[in-house]
Amino acid sequence: MSLTSQFARNLKRFRLVTFDVTDTLLRLEDPLKHYHQTAQECGIQGVDRAQLEQCFRKSFMAMSREHPNFGRLSPDMSWQQWWLELVGRTFNCATPGVPGEQLERIGCRLIAHFRTSQCWGNIDGAQELVQRVREAGKCVGVISNFDPSLPQVLAAMGFAGKFDFVLTSYEAGVMKPDAGIFHIPLQRLNIPAEQALHIGNKLDMDYTGARNSGWSGLLVADAKGAQTEGRTHSYPSLSALLEALETQEINW
Repeated sequence: MSLTSQFARNLKRFRLVTFDVTDTLLRLEDPLKHYHQTAQECGIQGVDRAQLEQCFRKSFMAMSREHPNFGRLSPDMSWQQWWLELVGRTFNCATPGVPGEQLERIGCRLIAHFRTSQCWGNIDGAQELVQRVREAGKCVGVISNFDPSLPQVLAAMGFAGKFDFVLTSYEAGVMKPDAGIFHIPLQRLNIPAEQALHIGNKLDMDYTGARNSGWSGLLVADAKGAQTEGRTHSYPSLSALLEALETQEINW
């Protein structure tokens, strides 16, 4: 599809356009279903789904507090060990008494499983928007709070070769909305912040984080999620955002 002149005008000032991934380009498909199914496959029966979800949320919050950024700054903890620990805590909470070897087997299976297309779905408009930005001649990248397996996930979902770089918070050593993660690609590419645009779904991490770092931002969120701060640059879906870029003048 050819670029509209309005699309080109809206992006004219930018040399770099980056995207968040989770709930912006890709959506996890019922992750606790996969936890439950994998547990059954490994011989653990009768796990209550509601209890499992409650334990997962509790364990995830605790792990993020004790070992932030997937264990990036925790000595002797790899990102894989971070997930194994999370899986172990979740099942020890939901169904105490599971042997450690069994928990490790479940964890290893889940780590591999969540890097495949079986656990993710493309959000409508994601592929088209990324392609349109590439066709506009921009440097296109990813900035995401994620572990180092993100390129594998993106490739599994049809985004192989679509990005000039993929920057995870694990690689950066800091998580959005820290300005440090937004500064890294500018420094590597020698691009000033005013020529960079970030697109994501979280008001604090994506939109505000980018703008506080000198970037422009676009937010993919409903009116409630946008609140007052991001409403000017907020769109209910990627498809609506693409339509706006093609048909409306956006005041940055």
